[in-house]
Amino acid sequence: MDSVEANWQESVLYSECTWHQLSPYMGRMKSTMARSLVEQFSKPGDTIYDPFCGAGTVALEAWMAGRAVLAGDLSPYAWVLSKAKLQPPRSLSDAVSRFDRSWAVAKGERDRIDLRRVPKWVRQFYNRETLRETLALGNVLLRRREWYVLACLLGILHHWRPGFLSFPASHTVPHLMGKRYPRSAYPQNYAYRETYPRVLAKIRRSFARVPKVDRQLRRRVTQSDATALAPKRLTTSPSAIITSPPYMNSLSYARDNRLRLWFLGVRDYRSLELALSPRRQRFLETMRKLLRIWADILPAGAPCVLVLGTVQRGGRFRSLPEEFPALVRGSGSSFRVACLCRNVVPPNRKSWVNCRSAREDTIVVLRRQR
Repeated sequence: MDSVEANWQESVLYSECTWHQLSPYMGRMKSTMARSLVEQFSKPGDTIYDPFCGAGTVALEAWMAGRAVLAGDLSPYAWVLSKAKLQPPRSLSDAVSRFDRSWAVAKGERDRIDLRRVPKWVRQFYNRETLRETLALGNVLLRRREWYVLACLLGILHHWRPGFLSFPASHTVPHLMGKRYPRSAYPQNYAYRETYPRVLAKIRRSFARVPKVDRQLRRRVTQSDATALAPKRLTTSPSAIITSPPYMNSLSYARDNRLRLWFLGVRDYRSLELALSPRRQRFLETMRKLLRIWADILPAGAPCVLVLGTVQRGGRFRSLPEEFPALVRGSGSSFRVACLCRNVVPPNRKSWVNCRSAREDTIVVLRRQR
């Protein structure tokens, strides 16, 4: 586990594959950590299963390392993002061509967008013409199933920089920054922002650092509840499970992505919140069920690697990793805890600067007994 700990500390912003940077995702696992886990607990040609794939970090690192991938997530945003990373265009020119074809259709539809049907909380983020263009393009990309270009669009939906589409707002979680950038002092930040050149620039940035990958390897991503998996439905048994379950209502995966989810057709993000960010009891019940399912689909001796968090609720810290061995014993599964490795989350980790709910991650390695 030493290499995992070493890979947790340093920034990867200017070194990781830029497919990882299509769009922000709260609590995303660091790509070097995902790579270390893939390399330590599998070999080329294996199949990695990530049932809580989130931003697709483990899935992409597994594919880049020559592994087949099975991945899933209940969130439509996570599904689109992971689908984009595992089924990218073959080249920058291919990506631009796909975008241009979709944009040609969107231009004919933008004037028919009725902003009166758009909720006020969405309208307040955008200039009216920018919103019409963005909605028209998003609708076309959804219809045409252009997941990669759609992920690039989602990645620039909101921020304060000129290359983004919204009025000044925070990046990972959508909050307007009107006090920091008052309209009277920064009128240029509230003017029309042309959609086409900004999406095009984002697509170009996304191909800045891309690897050679084996496109013959199987990559499957489903939008589904992890507990709905039936072992008999798998045509290929995974060689290892590597995943990071949601942190017991510590992170709000629906609320914090509410604007991106709205553009994907989710009109009430609150209906997703409980499922994506379960409370303690539901989380523990879900994990017991999953341990039994996972023990049935893994071969004897295969690893199940979980990245778990110590969380804070109501001012009190709960160490889920410390409770996990008892949970495993009481699950009725054939797993045993092989090892635990704790990593303190660095305070300067980009997505966690203002987050006080998770202070450390623990890697729990389970092995299915023979």
